[in-house]
Amino acid sequence: MPQAVDSIAIALEELNQRIRDLERRMAALEDVDHAAVSHTAGHQDSALSSAKQVAGSGSPATAPTQRPASWAGFPLEIPNGAVSVLGRAILGIAGAYLLRAVAESASIPRLPVLVLAIFYAAFWMAWAAHIHAQNRFASATYALTSALIVSPLLWEATVRFQTLPPAWTAFVLCAYVLLAIAVARRDHLQLIPWIATVASVAIALALIIETHELVIFASALLGIAAICETSGCLGQRLTLRAVPAVAADFSVWLVISILASDESIPEAYHAAKISTITLLCLLLPAISAGSIAVRNFVLGKRLSVFEITQSMLAFTLGSYGAVRATQGRIGLGLGVLFLVMGAASYWGALWRFTQVDQKRNRRVCANWAAALCLAAVLLLFSAAVQIAVLCVGAVAAAFVYTRTGKVSLGIHASVYLAAASAISPLPKYVAGALAGNIPGAPDWHILVPALTAALCYGIGSRAIEQNPKRRLLWVVPAALTAFTVAAALVAAVVSFTRGELAASTLSVVRTVVNCFLAIALGFLASRGKRLELRWVAYAAVVFGTIKLLLEDLRFGNAASLVVSLLFYGTVLILLPRFNRTPEGGTP
Repeated sequence: MPQAVDSIAIALEELNQRIRDLERRMAALEDVDHAAVSHTAGHQDSALSSAKQVAGSGSPATAPTQRPASWAGFPLEIPNGAVSVLGRAILGIAGAYLLRAVAESASIPRLPVLVLAIFYAAFWMAWAAHIHAQNRFASATYALTSALIVSPLLWEATVRFQTLPPAWTAFVLCAYVLLAIAVARRDHLQLIPWIATVASVAIALALIIETHELVIFASALLGIAAICETSGCLGQRLTLRAVPAVAADFSVWLVISILASDESIPEAYHAAKISTITLLCLLLPAISAGSIAVRNFVLGKRLSVFEITQSMLAFTLGSYGAVRATQGRIGLGLGVLFLVMGAASYWGALWRFTQVDQKRNRRVCANWAAALCLAAVLLLFSAAVQIAVLCVGAVAAAFVYTRTGKVSLGIHASVYLAAASAISPLPKYVAGALAGNIPGAPDWHILVPALTAALCYGIGSRAIEQNPKRRLLWVVPAALTAFTVAAALVAAVVSFTRGELAASTLSVVRTVVNCFLAIALGFLASRGKRLELRWVAYAAVVFGTIKLLLEDLRFGNAASLVVSLLFYGTVLILLPRFNRTPEGGTP
């Protein structure tokens, strides 16, 4: 051990001596450059004096052309001291190569040299932040020098020399980004964290491809993303948050596709425990949710497009990966978590973001609340309970809308009602009665969504709206109620005749019921100025058109076609008249 220490000391002494020699040479070059500049300036001054004398004597003289500001006659403008800065950066890279040469020799253990090289790269990053106030060019150059030192260093230490285990490489990458953000925090610098983060992300992705250590380097990318988000929560404005976020999304997708696949894992990759894969999948949305909770809910900042997009992507990818890795066993836990987060989103939409300038936060939280609550219901309950819970949610949303006037709640009533109807046999019942095989008596799975639709429409449509377009919030409840009633009438007629109707007669019955539905809706829309009923009435007309082409013309005879076309033509004549205003125009 003492021999190793002596060898390191000798190597450092040689490195210092070479750096001193190079600095002396650079200083000599600078003196020569300054002398050349002074000499050129002297010539220019003498030329100007001669021109002035000629102009004073009255002799014609041509005005001297102004040369562009340059460094020693160089045709491009270069910052002051740029050559010295570049020289120091080259010296820094030379020092890194010297350490690499020492590591390649068998005289000294590689691990101490590697640790020294890591601290050497960190020194250049800290120097870049320290000198930023005096020379921004030097700051950017030294930060880039640090990245150029650490990138090949970690690659060779992990892949070629195999001195550094992949787990420690991942730790160094996270620590490197943390150091860059910490030294840039005081002056709110952007370029230094950019360079460090891009370099670390690139190294992590390259090492995933080379070493196939998905879990380790996906964890590193998640750690880098968490560091950037935490820095943003602490008040440091970073413009690079999307870089580690996208890389973390990609790495988690790789973990899900390769390690959580139903097929066999490729030989080059190492299998991981289900709990490890699940934890990685859940960390992705947890980072996004934690950042939004602090930045937007606590600090009241405006949600950015990046935050909205990343949160949706992270929650979708993370939830899918966790369910796939556990084969659905995590569904109960995810459902409870989504329910809690949905309640928090409703709190944000209804109470936290009520100011005028927080419209985006309010709308986004409302959309998140509906999506999270809907996902929670689907994960937590059986189909029968899902129908009941969603119907209760639809009625509650409609009732609260009448009290608060929040448009999002009116939309949620339709969303929950449509979801409950889709889960129930109601769409199949209506489609069978109006266009297929006539169903039997409806059970409670059909009656509950139908009655809920009528109740929601009764609650919501009674609200007095200042904006007539808000009536369109109740199109879904009105349509479900109207078409369910029409289907029940057709089923009742068929049941009364004991199912002995011919195909042509059945098509006429359906056409007549549909025409009466359109006329009734048009009449009610004109009497009560209900815009939503007018839309449903025209939806019935569109359905009648399709039905005439696909059913009546196919199964009908001459007599049935006459009746069907008679009723359908009457609808087309009467319905526009219902929509006319007293002055004769159409509303």
